[in-house]
Amino acid sequence: MSESVPEQEKELLVQLSSLRNRLSAYKRDRSNRLDPAKLEEFREETTTVIEQLLQVRNGELLDGDHVHNRCDDLMDEICQMISLCYLSIGKTRESPAVFAQVNAIMHCFDRLEEFGIYAEEFLEPYKNMLKDIHQILEVDERNGALSKPVMQISWHKFHRCENIYNKLLNTIHEVSPELLPIRNQLLRIRRQLLTVACRADFDADDIRPLQEELDDIDTKRVDGKFMADDGVSVPAGQAVLTTLMDQVFGFAHDLIIVTTPDFSPFLQAIRERLVEIKCHLERLELTQKWTMRQTDLYTYQHQLHDIVKLRYKGGDDEQPTDNDKVGQFVDDQGNVPEGQTCINFLLHKCYRMILMLINESVPVSEALTPIYNQLVSVKHCLLAVKKIGAPCTDEELYPYQMKLSSIERLRKDGKFYVGDAIPEGQALCVSTLEECYQLLDSLRESV
Repeated sequence: MSESVPEQEKELLVQLSSLRNRLSAYKRDRSNRLDPAKLEEFREETTTVIEQLLQVRNGELLDGDHVHNRCDDLMDEICQMISLCYLSIGKTRESPAVFAQVNAIMHCFDRLEEFGIYAEEFLEPYKNMLKDIHQILEVDERNGALSKPVMQISWHKFHRCENIYNKLLNTIHEVSPELLPIRNQLLRIRRQLLTVACRADFDADDIRPLQEELDDIDTKRVDGKFMADDGVSVPAGQAVLTTLMDQVFGFAHDLIIVTTPDFSPFLQAIRERLVEIKCHLERLELTQKWTMRQTDLYTYQHQLHDIVKLRYKGGDDEQPTDNDKVGQFVDDQGNVPEGQTCINFLLHKCYRMILMLINESVPVSEALTPIYNQLVSVKHCLLAVKKIGAPCTDEELYPYQMKLSSIERLRKDGKFYVGDAIPEGQALCVSTLEECYQLLDSLRESV
């Protein structure tokens, strides 16, 4: 919960608010491309304000005793917007761009921690992402690419992700290999429940077969325990499987509630909002390479954060904290309505989609994106022609040759210029162009 801002930070709050508003207006302007020089100005201004905040806080931005306030919220929003801008101009391997990736992973991990148990193969991509980000942060820290306070924020978020990852990994090692088939079956049912929950509409008949499958698994227990193949020994990991079993049973029951007239109108309003966000993100996935600017994702992230903030976080000076309600959505009457699983599944889905969209960012500047997209389209067409295997005449290949020649003519001294600037993404555009020529040559040789 964000507390009131201390008196000594109020002047910086005004500066952060002004910076956030200007940056927000700049990223929304689609009439002009993002200017690296302008972004550098925003980044330097942000660094200056954060360094001032560091001084006010006696050298520690995010120590264990610090009470989170509005300055922290604004600082996070500004760093996130700048980071997404860097992704938009193709600087994907620099620390400013990495901030958005760490942030996206952190929000996914917050949801993962709520569910608690996963298979190794599900966590593997996250492991690779964290390894990649760790290398970038280490290199940039050695080179002094970012100021100390900004690096401090990035490392803080990274270590938070790392801690959750290690915690999830530990639960995997607690389960005996003999019980892995049952664990994997339970995880599959949970994934299917998530798929159902993320639909715009579903009914109880979509869930009952999964409940029956859970009942079948439950019958395999003897005195509440899953036995080994010999029917005598009790393999390790009983607590993990029992917790997972109870969790999935609870999820299925909770989703049944969503299909009844008793489902809370308060939760239904949140659900409809999340389904709408998910639909927008799905459209971005389809049109990403043609229309999406990475900064577009900020709007959806912000909407998701607003929903997460609706959860009960604790009481105040007048009301004691009700620990049973912490982390739950509480309605206007102070009740915790059933059906929260659907909301949590949708939040997980939306945050994961945002992470995937960020990770699919290619190191190509917004200015070069139209050229890169054309090259990728030609490449896909040529690969499709090659896959068919039928001989091609020179006349059939001529349109592809003409398109590549028209793109080739845009280069000067081997580089793609936009005005006097040489945008990010030269190597990728040139290598894709060369791939297209190689495919074209191989198709000619097959005639």
